[in-house]
Amino acid sequence: MPDLPTNTLLCGDALTTLKTLPDNAVQCCITSPPYYLLRSYLPDDHPDKTLEIGLEETPQAYVARLVAVFHEVRRVLRPDGSLWLNLGDTFANDTKFGGHPGGKHQADLHAMIRPRHSTRLPAKSLMGIPWRVAFALQDDGWILRSDVIWAKANPLPEPVTDRPSRAHEYLFLFVKQPHYYYDADAIREPLAPRTHTTYGSRHRPQGNDALGKVKSDNWGRTIATRQPKRTPDGAIAGANKKSVWLLASEPFSGAHYAVMPTRLVEPCVLAGSSPSACEVCGAPWQRVTKRDLMVRRPGPKAGSYGSRTTDGISGTMLTPARYATLGWQSTCTCPDMTGTGQCVILDPFCGVGTVALIAARHGRSYLGIELNAVYLALAHQRLSTLQPQMWTAR
Repeated sequence: MPDLPTNTLLCGDALTTLKTLPDNAVQCCITSPPYYLLRSYLPDDHPDKTLEIGLEETPQAYVARLVAVFHEVRRVLRPDGSLWLNLGDTFANDTKFGGHPGGKHQADLHAMIRPRHSTRLPAKSLMGIPWRVAFALQDDGWILRSDVIWAKANPLPEPVTDRPSRAHEYLFLFVKQPHYYYDADAIREPLAPRTHTTYGSRHRPQGNDALGKVKSDNWGRTIATRQPKRTPDGAIAGANKKSVWLLASEPFSGAHYAVMPTRLVEPCVLAGSSPSACEVCGAPWQRVTKRDLMVRRPGPKAGSYGSRTTDGISGTMLTPARYATLGWQSTCTCPDMTGTGQCVILDPFCGVGTVALIAARHGRSYLGIELNAVYLALAHQRLSTLQPQMWTAR
């Protein structure tokens, strides 16, 4: 594998540090950079506050800096790697930004003066920062595969009466090429209770609507007996993950305003990386599934009511294939490869180490970059409680 520091947290600027990492070395990147014009995350006595991202003069300048960072991320990612990017939005209000923050951040490390900026937008404008960044990354060569809505189960209250209160953020999935590693089976959702009762049952005519058209369940064209996807032990595996995730924010007692929820990070780790990887080239292993063949069996006679079938042959119905996960296999051709390598999860804005923590819990290696030494110390503390010998301070 490329010479890459793993199970390590590096203190430094994201862009500068990324440039020191080798090409095509990381399987997955999961991160949440500082949001635009939210707050300063560096103390006033930091030696170079110009390195901080999030307080640029214009939205365009903020987007440009993130594009530069993720340009390096794309270089560091393997061709089959993926990027999960969490971003929140901001309203334009040039009179709001500036002065000292209050609350616990006044007493912690956020007691610094924030400069006033001009967003060049009308007051109260929702700036659309996540989508500005997403489109700019597309222009830079990324493939945008999905936008996930993080619906917050416990959003912060907003003192507004002229718009809906915001209760969501975005999580984007970017990749380098059309074919990439993604383990859908690792993050399947539980099936609805009603779905369990219909598996294995036969369709019956549902009647027609007022216009004489077949109802939306389209019973006449579906298979007669349905079976769900199953795990190796025969349990129902569940449905494919949807693009709206209802999750609560999680409290954190340390000196950090907003920490990524572990439940937001976990599906990204599981879908974007495998439990094993080639120890030579770093290729992730893929899931091996068993698929039983479809079986033809007698159906309604030709011309009878409801005789349409999935294969278009009257009088023939199909029993669908059944799936099961059997294990894992390599995706490379390296000789003498045993799969003892680990996928590496990168977070160039690691904060207090949530991504690293979840990666380690699931047997992945991690590599974090953080500009704020105070946050880095908190990350080391969190990781040491999980696995004292696994991380290295640098």
